[in-house]
Amino acid sequence: MKAMSFPRIGCLGVLMAAGGFAVAQEKKQEEPAAVTYLVDVSANTTAKAEAGTFVKVDDPEAAALAQFGAAYIERVGGMLVTEVNRELATKDVVDAIEAMHLKNFELPKQQPGQPKITAIKRTSSMLRDPANTPDAADKAALDKIYLQLMNNEMPDKVIVQKIALPGQPVEWRVSRPIATTQSCLACHGNPEKFEPAVRAVLARRYPEDKAVDYSRQEYRGVIRVSLQGPAKK
Repeated sequence: MKAMSFPRIGCLGVLMAAGGFAVAQEKKQEEPAAVTYLVDVSANTTAKAEAGTFVKVDDPEAAALAQFGAAYIERVGGMLVTEVNRELATKDVVDAIEAMHLKNFELPKQQPGQPKITAIKRTSSMLRDPANTPDAADKAALDKIYLQLMNNEMPDKVIVQKIALPGQPVEWRVSRPIATTQSCLACHGNPEKFEPAVRAVLARRYPEDKAVDYSRQEYRGVIRVSLQGPAKK
């Protein structure tokens, strides 16, 4: 499977410069089945509505949200870059693991005229932290990118989903793919090459860890932001 040129996002959700992008090894994840997530509109009718749909980034209803969400992911990515560089420069990998990934991150307050940010999440089919487990909509986005890569297609740079559930505000999700960088491999690469202390802290914190055996520039998952909107220009 050929390497792909792609605007990279590091394994921590970090936006970086353009470069090669390789699909994760096929042994890690089998080709996923189609994902459908539907809900009954009413108990008195057989009509159904899609609870989650993919929306084109240039759709009039979604364009402003896609731009807003992608910009926010870029901002958070910059924060993650700064944090990773600082922690790895000043601490051992073991201590950095305990501190990285913006563990104390708080969502911003809504600004007048802007969408409300209700969540930001990093998720993957190869999880380290169970708290990042994908829901049905997340899995649909993960599968979409995976299948694009399996077909040697350029993956979408930005994915927009509209989540409409009865009795709940519409949720808009903006997701961007994640790829591993060289610095990620200190605790996401070959476990046999980890320092013993690194293996020990990962085993203690994440006993069900599957986010290992990656190489540089492999598909890792997505980082997504959830919004309430839509934004109006």
